[in-house]
Amino acid sequence: MNLGLVGLGNMGGRIGKRLIEQGHQLHVYDVNRDTLNEFQSLGAKIADSLTELAKENKYVLTILPNADIVKDVILAENGLLSGLEPSSVVIDMTSSIPEVTKEIYGELKKKKIEMLDAPVSGGVKKAEDGSLAIMVGGEAATYKRVIPIFKSIGSKITHVGEIGTGHAVKALNNLISATTLAATLEAIAIGMKAGLDPYKMLDIVNNSTGKNNSSENKVAQQILSGKYEGRFTLDLMYKDLTTAINIAKAAEVPSPISHSVVDLWGDAETQMEGKNVDHTEIARYIGGMSGVDFDKRGSKIYSECSKSIDN
Repeated sequence: MNLGLVGLGNMGGRIGKRLIEQGHQLHVYDVNRDTLNEFQSLGAKIADSLTELAKENKYVLTILPNADIVKDVILAENGLLSGLEPSSVVIDMTSSIPEVTKEIYGELKKKKIEMLDAPVSGGVKKAEDGSLAIMVGGEAATYKRVIPIFKSIGSKITHVGEIGTGHAVKALNNLISATTLAATLEAIAIGMKAGLDPYKMLDIVNNSTGKNNSSENKVAQQILSGKYEGRFTLDLMYKDLTTAINIAKAAEVPSPISHSVVDLWGDAETQMEGKNVDHTEIARYIGGMSGVDFDKRGSKIYSECSKSIDN
């Protein structure tokens, strides 16, 4: 398929490369000229403007840092809306805000342009190998039109419901992810202060009822190793948590655990300048409060112990 793609950052760039590998003809736009040059070398066509990209592609994907940028890219003067034809489809894969998505959709519908919100989960590794989980909001008929695109980049594709529901469930998923990471680190810190070996704790947790994605894939690999290479920044996690807590407020659901988690990540984001650090570095903040240095033993011990953790 001929596809337009706006946003070639951490996730967008990898998704774009995957789409090229799968045989799609890609037309790209980004503010980073070096990234555009890289994609041109891979066979992608470079758009000089959003209007040009929109005019030449019936399907346009946006993968951008936040809802404000998405809104500007689509609705601002000389944005995508200025070039999109009726029956075109905008697929927003940003981790965005449901209410903003609904607002954008309302403007697009006035010109008979369709929209889906389709955020992803799985991180850069799954973006590279095409095994992302994709949660899609929007009209069922529009969803069916673009399933071949989703199958090129994802292995678990779910049509969640009406427009905005994809973005809602992504934020709530990240709320769970952030909660389990923080809780796991807090428990590990308690154990370390009590004299327990963190790797042995993880080995037990990962073979017991406390097992979770963070205990399996982040604590040893990214935190105890001192690598902190999850490639998803702390400020972006906090952004998604803010979206989730606003959904809870709108639904009038008391959320004491969630509020505590959001406060924790907000404090860490403020003190650690979250735009510049990986989200796994929340461990440094929790460790600082607990008097624990999670990664003091470094990569040598990690390499010696990781085999038993994997088993």
